[in-house]
Amino acid sequence: MKKFLPSDNQSFPTHVLEITGEHGPDYPLLQLIDNSFSAREPNNIKTTEANSPRKTEAQHGNVDALIASLKDGWNVTCWPLSLYVDENGNEELFDGRHTLKSVKANKYSSVPVALYNRKITGEELYNNLSKHSVLTLSGLFANATDGTTNAKTHDFVRAIKEVVEKENLPLTKDIVEKLAKITGVYSRYSSKGTISGIINSVLNTKTKSIKVFNTTKEEVEHYIVNNDKFGRNNYSKLDGVANRSKILDKQFTYRYAGDILKWAFAARGKNENLRVICSSKAEHESQIEEERIEIIECMNEIFSHPIKVYRDMIETKFSQLGLTLPVVSIEDLPLEIWAMPQIQGETEAIQLL
Repeated sequence: MKKFLPSDNQSFPTHVLEITGEHGPDYPLLQLIDNSFSAREPNNIKTTEANSPRKTEAQHGNVDALIASLKDGWNVTCWPLSLYVDENGNEELFDGRHTLKSVKANKYSSVPVALYNRKITGEELYNNLSKHSVLTLSGLFANATDGTTNAKTHDFVRAIKEVVEKENLPLTKDIVEKLAKITGVYSRYSSKGTISGIINSVLNTKTKSIKVFNTTKEEVEHYIVNNDKFGRNNYSKLDGVANRSKILDKQFTYRYAGDILKWAFAARGKNENLRVICSSKAEHESQIEEERIEIIECMNEIFSHPIKVYRDMIETKFSQLGLTLPVVSIEDLPLEIWAMPQIQGETEAIQLL
């Protein structure tokens, strides 16, 4: 094993490192600057306030082992310390606290560092995260993908919750899954059950959310009455489309999906268009989100199975008479389904179908 120990007042010669930027973590939110390494004096390295230490990081034995390992020099195939560089040139260590403590204990004059800045992704949620959240998630990603078992399930739960709260995000399953994806949890764990457990622990639907609205009977009524586009059992003042409303409930999704399809076929028979506004009484944004998804999935299931069985029977009789039954899909129905704005950040109704 090759090692290099910088002597007093000698800057670490990063050219001796036998690694490249491709060997390091492929951070979802950060990119290596110029694909090269630099050197810094350990005493001048500032540790970020984000990515608060995990329980394993608090174990002093880990530092002792590193001090002993680094006493004889830096392994030239060892990854440098990771520093984030902001738009003003300020640097923060977001991964390698133990290593920094160890090189200080061994009185290193300098240490190799990898410098990172923000990566522009194709996901608006990621691009809008604060520096604090980016470093929290990136620090966890480094420990989740380094081949060790230092990152535990509670670390992922804590980090994701911290980001949701700091960014004031709605606690929906979609958002939690997107945040989980960039923590490295899918590399850390192969069990889908473990990952689902982490996501469900973050969602914690047992606690009423303060980020939902329009959930009471009075609020729902007020929204419908004051919106010309929607109604309960009338015609829209805006464009004359027939209106219906449906309060979603997970226990009755199949029945309610059937109700909506029945309305849609009736509207088709009258040569009318139908618009349905859906709302939920759920007190957690993840439950509202789930009910919206399930009503559409259930409608497709009914259309694809029970309706298809009936249609196949009729089609057989038509074919015996030399006739062809016109093909109708759920998309051919004169139907729009909308979800009432009920989750923080929603200002208008959301079209589901």
